[in-house]
Amino acid sequence: MTGQHWVELTVLAEGDYVVQFGRRGGDWAGGDFMGIPAGPGSYVRDCAAMYRFEDRKIAERWVVRDDLGMLKQLGAIDHATR
Repeated sequence: MTGQHWVELTVLAEGDYVVQFGRRGGDWAGGDFMGIPAGPGSYVRDCAAMYRFEDRKIAERWVVRDDLGMLKQLGAIDHATR
């Protein structure tokens, strides 16, 4: 991936937890993405991450991202496929 960019939309913090939500975009040169052939193109996908801190360091991290939406944008998955 080249030309990646991140747009921060929301950050929430409470106690030992921080949640971050935003959009990541970039250019995919083509080739397999996690074993799925994807053509070259640009994409934008939503991403959410939650971090748990312990002793001022990240102890755990969870991430959810819209890989399906990205693959649809790159033409790897037909929008009509169910």
